[in-house]
Amino acid sequence: MKILAVFAHPDDEAFGPAGTLARYSQGGHSVCLVTLTRGEAGTLGPAQHLTRDELGRLRAGELRCSAAALRVSALHLHNLPDGGLAKLPETAGLTVIRREIDVFQPEALITFHSAGISGHADHQTVTSWCLQAVKERAASPKLFAFGVSEEQAQRVGHRRLAPIPEDEITHAIAVSPYLDYKLSAIRCHQSQSESWESFKKIAGGIESFFRTEYFSRIWPQPMPRRRSDRLEE
Repeated sequence: MKILAVFAHPDDEAFGPAGTLARYSQGGHSVCLVTLTRGEAGTLGPAQHLTRDELGRLRAGELRCSAAALRVSALHLHNLPDGGLAKLPETAGLTVIRREIDVFQPEALITFHSAGISGHADHQTVTSWCLQAVKERAASPKLFAFGVSEEQAQRVGHRRLAPIPEDEITHAIAVSPYLDYKLSAIRCHQSQSESWESFKKIAGGIESFFRTEYFSRIWPQPMPRRRSDRLEE
């Protein structure tokens, strides 16, 4: 299977569905990671003393480290404005995503859930672009929206997260065997270490928090059925 993962920022893939990306890349599938910005508008750590261009270069390097840790087949980093995706003409983002789909021809596309997990406007905008891009195709890839469950969101005390409603979860992917790959990818993003230190204090331990990754298949919408543990189903 060919999987295209599309996100707004460096680190979205690592703190997001990194376990699933590692599981499929290690399982002989082709996984292409697409990141639409360089993360130059970040506010943590090095952002306090670097210019936007310097921060963008730093975070681009961290993203390459993460992609290597996850063993993805390809990484495509674009240069759309971090923090400004919602202000762009819709065609700007759609053109990029359409081209990525046309070239890679994926069977599945992964992005964030419509709430963007943290409510970030860039996350929500990318989800909207991805949904439009697959809807307009006669033979479109399945679109999976990654997010946290309600139980996971309740365990995060240092920030408010928007979970996938329980009745919208269609896939729960067990990724415990790939946790080391996910943790390695997260550690690549040293500029985001402040966020990582907060995550490590999650109730019940970070390993139990990360052992399952949740998705809602939003296109085409599936018939009601039990949750699957494989994106192929």
